[in-house]
Amino acid sequence: MRFRLVDEGGRGGAHLIFPARFQRGEPYRATLKIRAREPILVDVMLRRDAHPYDPFAIKTVSAGRDWQQVNVEGRVLDPATSLRIAPARPGVDVWVDEVRIAPGDAGDLAPRNSGPIPRTFFGMHLIRLGSHTQWPSFSPGILRLSDTGTTWKDLQPSPGWDFSSDGFRRLDLYLDFVRKHSRDTELLYVLGQTPAWASSDPSAKSAYGLGHNAPPRDLDLWRDYVRTLARRYAGRIRYWELWNEPDYSIFYSGPVETMVEMARIARQELKAADPENRLISPGLTTAQGLAWLHRFLSAGGGRYVDAIGFHWYFGDRPESIGAFIDNVHTLLRQHGQDDKPLWNTEGGLNVPRSPGSGSASGSAAASLTLEQQRGLVLRAMLTMWSRGVDAFCYYFWEGRFPGERMVTANYRTPTPAGLAYARGAGWMLGARMKAAERDASGRHVFTFERDGRTFRIAWSTEGRPPLDIPEDWRARRIARLDGSVDELDEAARIELSAEPVLIE
Repeated sequence: MRFRLVDEGGRGGAHLIFPARFQRGEPYRATLKIRAREPILVDVMLRRDAHPYDPFAIKTVSAGRDWQQVNVEGRVLDPATSLRIAPARPGVDVWVDEVRIAPGDAGDLAPRNSGPIPRTFFGMHLIRLGSHTQWPSFSPGILRLSDTGTTWKDLQPSPGWDFSSDGFRRLDLYLDFVRKHSRDTELLYVLGQTPAWASSDPSAKSAYGLGHNAPPRDLDLWRDYVRTLARRYAGRIRYWELWNEPDYSIFYSGPVETMVEMARIARQELKAADPENRLISPGLTTAQGLAWLHRFLSAGGGRYVDAIGFHWYFGDRPESIGAFIDNVHTLLRQHGQDDKPLWNTEGGLNVPRSPGSGSASGSAAASLTLEQQRGLVLRAMLTMWSRGVDAFCYYFWEGRFPGERMVTANYRTPTPAGLAYARGAGWMLGARMKAAERDASGRHVFTFERDGRTFRIAWSTEGRPPLDIPEDWRARRIARLDGSVDELDEAARIELSAEPVLIE
């Protein structure tokens, strides 16, 4: 088949489309041959046909006169999906042949992470410090400084440095507050949000005011900013996230290539100030992040970051984020970056108004059952760890609605969700996940080992099926997220629910 792109069709672009029938959550592989009349870059992708129109598998090939084989694979996020061929520019003849779309290797649920679960997997956002001075009872392993009034625009509202400014006082407040309550909690600082005076586009509309989403007009200003913070907080802040959600123009309006150069500069300055500093890639979203990450890695960004950051929120089926995570791993492997740790630097509950709808609402989330309020976050965390996410920062402790909120309005009394989070974290911390299994009845059983003892965490996504506990488990008790504990007889039968239980 020969085709030529004659018009890019406005902002959305124009593609050669191959429709097929897909099943949500299942892996698929598309194979084809491609060549072109003259050298041209071509994107080959499996992409959703509905909002947010994002690819879940993408590869950029340099097509020329010789045929070349192309393979793309990923887990389907929406049955309304197609294979799409997108030349980088119009006016070039491109040939495509031997197109095949088939189910991929389903694999199994064998855990990607085999080491002990670290404290940094139990991270948190506290964004209302000042309105309160309370510390979570479970003492987060890492605190992400986002939505805290501590970005570049807050620290340097005008040229020069004034360490007594409101922004620096607030940043120092956070650091002093954390150290007062915990010597073990790490800090993750989110770089970015250019001050208007330093912006390359001071009139650009951003989520936080004019000009803040544009890159700086002079990257020496960026270097000075990173250097100043890295030296001032050497040994106090070890983790640095390059930017927040640059795949959305309200947060970043510049080219991906500029962000790669900013990553190079940031790495130089952070490592010079403290070799123990770690730079996390920009934190990307579920909707558009995979395509943006593909561009970032294609431009060489992977060589400058120590870990890959994403923002995965979840709803009443938190296990579904496993498909998103698997697709990122596939992309990283494609770019030779699969040795990089994968972090969920911002994620939490995002519950739709009604089953199957895509919109989220705090008022709708208030209808969550108590069982869901206690169990959804732990199910998401178990899924993330099993699929190879190394760190997680929950958004956010003070919360907005039941299930998300982990503390009541007095900022002292934990909510049922907060109590459940602390108990679930206690079950997981320091343990090694040995197996992860699910069956057609919706039963999930994850096996762990810690200090020579084996235990299991189990739940159901479909109703309340029974679980017969084998004698060789040697289980003696079942603990629940509400704090209750029951003794078990050998070969007992229990009823599973949407709320995970500990069996040991």
